Amino acid sequence: MSFLTRTLGALRLPLFCMLLWWLPVGSAQAQVSCTASMSNVAFGTVELVDGSTPPSTTATLDYTCTNSGNNTVFVRACFNIGDGDEGLTNFNPRVMKSGTNSLKFQLYQGTSNTIWGSNGNALVPSPFVATLTIARRSSVPGSATMRGELLALQGTVPPGSYQDSFGGIHTSITLSSSTNSMPTNCNTGASDNFPFVVSATIPKSCLVTADPLNFGSIDGLPGAANADQTSTVNVTCTTATAYKVALSPSNGSTTGAGAMTPTGGVPGNTDTVPYRLYSNAARTAPWGNVIDTNTVASTGNGLAQALTVYGRVLGSSLNVRPDSYRDTVTVTVTY
Repeated sequence: MSFLTRTLGALRLPLFCMLLWWLPVGSAQAQVSCTASMSNVAFGTVELVDGSTPPSTTATLDYTCTNSGNNTVFVRACFNIGDGDEGLTNFNPRVMKSGTNSLKFQLYQGTSNTIWGSNGNALVPSPFVATLTIARRSSVPGSATMRGELLALQGTVPPGSYQDSFGGIHTSITLSSSTNSMPTNCNTGASDNFPFVVSATIPKSCLVTADPLNFGSIDGLPGAANADQTSTVNVTCTTATAYKVALSPSNGSTTGAGAMTPTGGVPGNTDTVPYRLYSNAARTAPWGNVIDTNTVASTGNGLAQALTVYGRVLGSSLNVRPDSYRDTVTVTVTY
């Protein structure tokens, strides 16, 4: 009998050990983590002085969430974006910097008008949210598109290379998980971040338009009085961009001494009407196309700057048939 008792006792010990081994595994809590990467938001080279709508661009968030536990879990993951290193405290709009100069932009979720923000931020409170069902010991990948837009009406922004770096604390992933139902928030734990850079280059640029210089009806007889009229050249150049404006009549004159020719109203008419272009009201400073000699110089401020062209038809040189006369003057801006 004593031998039998020892045998039964020996059998109970392995059975007890097996029960202890399996119990923790069956009751283990799910462990969920997410990793992600975001491509850079690159606007490239952007012209702002023409007043057109600035271009938009996109970036892609790629993420993977992993369940290392033994139960299927429901996961709500939030991908949060803050203000960036250079744009500190600026959320709506966000700001890129080039030195002390600022360029305003915003980041949106996909094609919507929802600003991509973060939990707890009153100004931009909406992170991108992913809701996932992840089987035991498996992973689920996903992606999302982020749209970057530059704000309009920034023509006065100086040229430069602008950026805002979203590294370190400026991005984060927070999540909540449950084995019963989809969580209603994503505030239980932090998982990872997804640094990226927003960048744009504003080049030196200028835009020019010109109004016609119309002398109207004049006396074409010899000894007639001079006919004076003005026109306007409008130049818009990026802030602090130095520029020079040259005027070139079609006859190749370098001193603004042009000649209007007949428009064809009188057959066989080969007469011409001489005129001169000046940069001052007294009409003593010829406006031509020799840089730094008879051109007009100024500095841009991102807004249209009006330059007056003073024109004169020389009455002393007139002896022409009645007709309509015209010429084309080329305006060149060097910067």
